[in-house]
Amino acid sequence: MKHPASRNTIYSVAAKVLEVQACAENQYLMKFHAPDIAAHSHPGSFIHLQCDPGLPMRRPMSIMRADRRTGAVEILYKAHGLGTHLLSQRRAGDMVPILGPIGVPFKLTGYTKFPLLLGGGVGIPPMVFLAEHIRQSSPDSRQLVLMGSEIPFPFPLRPSRRLLTDLPAAVIATMPLLDDLGINCRLTSRQGYPGCHSGYVTDLARIWLDNLDGDQRAQVEIF
Repeated sequence: MKHPASRNTIYSVAAKVLEVQACAENQYLMKFHAPDIAAHSHPGSFIHLQCDPGLPMRRPMSIMRADRRTGAVEILYKAHGLGTHLLSQRRAGDMVPILGPIGVPFKLTGYTKFPLLLGGGVGIPPMVFLAEHIRQSSPDSRQLVLMGSEIPFPFPLRPSRRLLTDLPAAVIATMPLLDDLGINCRLTSRQGYPGCHSGYVTDLARIWLDNLDGDQRAQVEIF
C-alpha cells in the first residue's frame, strides 16, 4: 500500500541540503529546502530527520528558522553521537528524508507587552524562531531574548547596538541575527566570554525582572 505524502500537516519529504556551516565545539547550522514543512511550521515545531542512509532511526531537531517565501528550513545542532556525527558529514546538494513539522507550537497571538524568551544550548533554536515571529506579529511588544551557553556560542559575539537600561551596562554581547532584526537580546555564560553576563540565563532574567516595576512585571510572560 502506498503511504500518503502527508497526514494532516505532517509531511514526509526528501529535503535538499542548501548549506552546512560548521561552528565551534562541533556545532552545525544546516539549511534545507523543504517548502511544505516551511509553510506549515510555527515557533516550537520540530522535525524528525534521517541522519544517514545507513541509520534508519531518525533524530528530532528543533526548527530554528522557516522561510515560507523561499521554502528554507534551518536547524542548529551539536554533533554528539553517531547520528549527529553522520549528519554533520552531509553537504550541499545531498537529500535528507525529513518528517515534519511536528509538535505543539508556542502561542502564536495575543502576546503581552514584555515577552521574556529564555534558551540555553539546544534551547536556543526555538527561541530564535519565536523571537522573529513575535517581532512580525506583535511589533509593539518589548520582547527580551536571553541565551546561555557553556561552550562557545554558534555565532560571533557582537556588542549590541540596542541600549537596555534594565540590565547591567557591561552585559552587551548579543546574537547578531536578532540584533540586526531590532530584537533585544543578551547572552550569559560562566566561561568568561566577552560582554556576557557571568552566570546562568535565569540569573540575568531575575536581574531584569527585579528592575521592572509592579505594573511592568504584570505584563511579562515567559517562554
